[in-house]
Amino acid sequence: MQGKSTEKRRAGKGTLSGLLLAALLVCGCAGRQPAAVPRYGYPSLDAALQAVAASDPGGGAATATARIEIRLPGGDRHVLKAALMIGKPARLRLESIPPFGPPDFFLSLDADEIRIFLPEKEIFYLDRATERNLSRFLPLSLPAEEIVPLLMGRMPFSDGGSSSSQWRGEGEEDLYRIDHWRSGRKTHSLWIDPANGLVRRIRGFSGEGKLLYTADFADHAPAGKGLLPQRLTIVQEALSMTVHYRDMRWDDVAAAFSLSVPEGIAPRPFE
Repeated sequence: MQGKSTEKRRAGKGTLSGLLLAALLVCGCAGRQPAAVPRYGYPSLDAALQAVAASDPGGGAATATARIEIRLPGGDRHVLKAALMIGKPARLRLESIPPFGPPDFFLSLDADEIRIFLPEKEIFYLDRATERNLSRFLPLSLPAEEIVPLLMGRMPFSDGGSSSSQWRGEGEEDLYRIDHWRSGRKTHSLWIDPANGLVRRIRGFSGEGKLLYTADFADHAPAGKGLLPQRLTIVQEALSMTVHYRDMRWDDVAAAFSLSVPEGIAPRPFE
């Protein structure tokens, strides 16, 4: 997969390659529509959760090009283009696409590892995919296991069978809201459209109950065994990132995500 990007360093937010990387993304291909339910809601919480599961594309990966618009605190606006491949649970390969010239920025997330290649500088970074390391390149202050599912319009959490995890659901206007709680604290809320079982909005909360972000999803299209959004907006405090996907394809068997280390270049950790 080939693409391009323009490296920009942004002080204050700690982003290295400008917000090029802000493009993480998602995709679609042929799939099936989830069964429709009455517009007024679901007969039970389990029915709502089953509707969300029915729209999941399954195993594999999405490939797409993306137009990314980032608005920074203060009003600065950046529009970027990138090519990407993305898969669960937190796997990503991204290449920026600048207006001219060959690809100059590459990023991969896989197996709790982040790799960055800057060919013009002949620098290859290889380090752990911590939230701090991700914040050097991505405009969102979130861990990989949160960012990647959001870029696919999926729930960035799971109960994992834990006895400390709880779900609560209720109708809210034309949508159905599900709250996820762990150890007595709300971690996420998601809003489902009962007309088609699609997730329309997700909010994440800190352990102290502070709102961390709001993500909205629209224009869903077939992908694998389910559907994925073709447009999404994530807002975190005064920063927002809107992503539009194009030329999407779903592959049941994903290619390798991790970037290969170029010959003659020694990988280095982040300082």
